[in-house]
Amino acid sequence: AMEGRAVGSGEEIHLTLYWEALAEMERDYTVFTHVIGERDRIWAQVDSQPQGGAAPTSTWSRGQVLMDEYHLLVEPDTPPGVYDIEVGLYLAATGERLGLLDEAGHWLDSRVLLTKVRVR
Repeated sequence: AMEGRAVGSGEEIHLTLYWEALAEMERDYTVFTHVIGERDRIWAQVDSQPQGGAAPTSTWSRGQVLMDEYHLLVEPDTPPGVYDIEVGLYLAATGERLGLLDEAGHWLDSRVLLTKVRVR
């Protein structure tokens, strides 16, 4: 869920993610939320453990749903245009991203493109 689909440069995007744990995890992953432009240039970024560290992924129970909020500050020099919002999980110690798999278990990507946002 995202408030609005347009934002001015230097303004915040309020992003609410909902995670459902399909299995229990042993490790604590960090969430990345990015506003990206051409050649994956990042124009806004927040990396955090879920709920600001209050809900590490190793504590999730199977079937649990968590609400997780982020406030992405768009860089003041961001050119007007349409940008993607990407989200994913990684291990802070190594930078290794968690893979996105299809229902058959095949690797698709290391991120999810959630939606587009217009910077005016």
